[in-house]
Parts: sequence; structure tokens; C-alpha cells
Amino acid sequence: MNKSWIYAGLAVAAAGVSAVGLVKVLSGPRLRAGRTRLFLVGDSLAVGLAPHFKALAAESNIAFDSLAKEGTRIDQWANSQVLADRLRTFQPSLILVSLGTNDEYLSDGAPARQAPFLQTLLKNLRAVAPEVWIGPPTLPKETNGIVALIRSSVPDSHYFPSENLDIARGPDSLHPTARGYAAWAGSVWRWLS
Repeated sequence: MNKSWIYAGLAVAAAGVSAVGLVKVLSGPRLRAGRTRLFLVGDSLAVGLAPHFKALAAESNIAFDSLAKEGTRIDQWANSQVLADRLRTFQPSLILVSLGTNDEYLSDGAPARQAPFLQTLLKNLRAVAPEVWIGPPTLPKETNGIVALIRSSVPDSHYFPSENLDIARGPDSLHPTARGYAAWAGSVWRWLS
């Protein structure tokens, strides 16, 4: 892993947070060296972000763990016993969520079907620790409105609007390149610091 890419993300975030319209966490969750226990849950985007968060956490004296699986959706995590067990074992003080991309490509009516699962997931996470939702970056195809549902369910101070960033993408126009993931993770880290 090239740490200079992560630091580039930190620099971009430091220089351009207001330029890209990111809402700063003011009274919400913050990263605190030696105190924060950071947990990441999500889909393939979380898989790509996890190693960069792990490196940043190690350098910042922050405990880190993650549980991510490619192709997963909100309904699959809402009542996950594996997630509940991992949260109980790790005891995070802050949970990062990177979900919604796969939900955006479900058939029509998906927001109505996924809404109860989103509320269950949020309830279960909030029973353990505050959550911060890492919104998906801009998506290459027309979507069904899941991100809007998430945004209406999560306070602005707990939502990182990744769609406002220019993230380098791979051939599928969805998943970031290695540099893109590193810079994205750096931007989220800076926003939470």
C-alpha cells in the first residue's frame, strides 16, 4: 500500500473540504488517539477502504476492525448475527458504514422495501456506538433513490458525501483505483479528525 496516496487524500481534504461541500462533524463523532475504537462495515467499497483506514488507525493509535463483503446490501446486514457478534467482541466507539451502492441497483420500489431494513440496521448499530455513513461516490448508472433514503435517515453531521469528491475510478467506472481508495480514505479520515 502506498501511504503517499492516503496522505494525498488528507491534503485534498485539508485544502478543499469546503470547496467540495463536505459537512464537517462539529458535535458528532470524532477520532481520538488512544480512545477511539473504529469499526467499518459494508460492501465492496468498504473492502477497498479497509486497508487504508487500518494503516491510518495504526499511525494514530486508534483500534480498528472491519467486516466487509462484496455485493452486500442493507437488508443483508440489518439482522446479521455475524455483525452483532463482531460488534459485541470489538466494542467500537465509532462505526463507519459504507453501504447503499448495491441497493441502488435493485428493481423499482427498492427504497420502500429497504427502508425497514435501514431503520433496523441503524437501530442495531446505534445501540452499540454512533455511526457515520460514508456515502457512495457518484454512480455510473441511473439509480433508484436509496442514497436519498439514507440521507434522510442519517443526520448531516453523520454523513460523508463522497459524491462531492473526484475519486479516480477503475474500468467499471464504479470502484476506485488503488489511488482513489487511498485518497478517499484520507479524505474521510481528515473529515473525522
